[in-house]
Amino acid sequence: MKKLLLLLLLAGAFPCPAQPAPKSPDEGTKEKAPETVTVLHDVVIGTGGGRPLLAEIAYPKTPTKQPMPAVLWIHGGGWSKGSHKKNNAQWLAEQGYFTASIEYRLSGEAVWPAQIEDCKLAVRWLRANAEKYHINPDRIGVWGYSAGGHLVACLGTMGDEARFEGRGGYEGVSSRVQAVVDYSGPVDFTAGSAGIQKNIAKPPDYESPGLLGLFASSFKDKPEVWKDGSPILYVKAGAPPFLIVHGDKDEVVPYEQSVKFEAALKKAGVPAELLTVRGGSHGMRARKGEPPAVPDSTALNAAVLAFLDKTLKN
Repeated sequence: MKKLLLLLLLAGAFPCPAQPAPKSPDEGTKEKAPETVTVLHDVVIGTGGGRPLLAEIAYPKTPTKQPMPAVLWIHGGGWSKGSHKKNNAQWLAEQGYFTASIEYRLSGEAVWPAQIEDCKLAVRWLRANAEKYHINPDRIGVWGYSAGGHLVACLGTMGDEARFEGRGGYEGVSSRVQAVVDYSGPVDFTAGSAGIQKNIAKPPDYESPGLLGLFASSFKDKPEVWKDGSPILYVKAGAPPFLIVHGDKDEVVPYEQSVKFEAALKKAGVPAELLTVRGGSHGMRARKGEPPAVPDSTALNAAVLAFLDKTLKN
């Protein structure tokens, strides 16, 4: 299946989205939304830590005959930076999807599990407002990059973990999702920072600043907290289908993490596919002076669209 998918991508067998992908999965785009798409800014979706959490929304101006599938975009930034203002899933609105880029509390404001609580809130908000936005509540997908990839992996594997629901709004509504697109997300912290940011010269006791900020403790002091945030430990039968995309030259999150994650999902009987970006760094691009990464951003967008159409439309 992997080889067939890659051949189809390279041959251009999948339709290319009308709006091209940005150069890096979390850079956003400066292009204005097309006339066929409605965009809403800073829509309140609930609360996190007692303050409003927001989302950027995009959907087709012409109502679809049937309720739309929906996709939530979750940004990266090491859990400590980044913004919901860059809706990298916005181009999907031209393909008949409702999209929303969601805000979650960053680690400087609140530590784990605040981040997954806010992401679960976003799913509940979307499902609770399905009629308002003409959404199919049984067709909700999530897509995230890097730290956002970690959080969508959590949504996919922690759907029935009630202790992560939080109290930001819409309690009692399901936070389960039906499809996950994980771009370069770390999923296994059971060995602490081992392998994370392997391009940095560091001593044996090095711990990733991003993870220290997320978990507010060292792995040595509180390994149980780091394990608590490892989606690979929550894999079980019944999880939604996963498309995992990872560069084999990722210098921040080891490619091997996605290899292990795909294997764990498949072992549990969960439909999962790892699409390897040959020569791709953490941002899916080739390093300076090296041949272009393959598949390129257009082919990756096409693969994402094909996966979402298969899991959320069919």
